[in-house]
Amino acid sequence: TLDRMLASGLQCPPCSSAGRLFDAVAAALGIAFDAQSFEGEAAMQLEALASQSDGNQAYPFSLDTQAEHLTLCDTTLWPALLLDLCNDVPAVDIAGRFHRGLAMALCQAVASLASDHEVKGVALSGGVFQNRLLSEAVATQLRATGLTVLQHRQVPANDGGIAFGQVLVAMAAPPVTENL
Repeated sequence: TLDRMLASGLQCPPCSSAGRLFDAVAAALGIAFDAQSFEGEAAMQLEALASQSDGNQAYPFSLDTQAEHLTLCDTTLWPALLLDLCNDVPAVDIAGRFHRGLAMALCQAVASLASDHEVKGVALSGGVFQNRLLSEAVATQLRATGLTVLQHRQVPANDGGIAFGQVLVAMAAPPVTENL
């Protein structure tokens, strides 16, 4: 049934959120499999597991350069992760391999885009960068390529930061003066 759904696209819309990838990996490990008490719970538990991993292996991701936009693909991740599950690899190692692989793939994508567009600095933002392991790994690897990396310090990287930015834009806009 799942294969048919995936092949047809029925009931499985594409998603660009890294959070859903974290949810899927967490579910594969049995973390928050059927429900979460709050947004990001599964990702937080996955990060906590990964922080206990002392390995250096990383799951492979691929980059689709043929699409209209550079796309990070997880099609190479899943066979490796599922094989590890079948081989009873400890969950801490699977979580660590996922984090390391995602960090490497993100850095590869960002470095490629920065080179193509002659960009010298990047900002790491979005809810996924609340994940300390991922954020630190990506920042370290990008700095090693010579890029300047900007990260949140006073405003949250997630929806709170978006809301703050919206308030700043609204405050900077001239007042609306409509006659009612």
